[in-house]
Amino acid sequence: MTRNRVFHSVLLATGVLLLAACATNRPPGYLDEKYFQAEAKYYEKFQHEGTTVYCATKDSRSGLGLMPYYGTPRCITEADLRQMVRDVRRDY
Repeated sequence: MTRNRVFHSVLLATGVLLLAACATNRPPGYLDEKYFQAEAKYYEKFQHEGTTVYCATKDSRSGLGLMPYYGTPRCITEADLRQMVRDVRRDY
């Protein structure tokens, strides 16, 4: 009986350690990148003078994004879009 309890305790502890190891296996900034990619899909991506620019245009699905289309194209650099996503995540 005691042997059975020890075995279950060891099995449970191993499972908890394995779960903790899997949960911390992601690189730093993983969620930031995931949220950025989710937001970036709403814009058209262009290269302008060596800089990546995301634009809300009539043809893009930007009505669903943080920077909607209001009749004229609006563009933002990749760094600024990343900062906007971080700010929105921080505020919520």
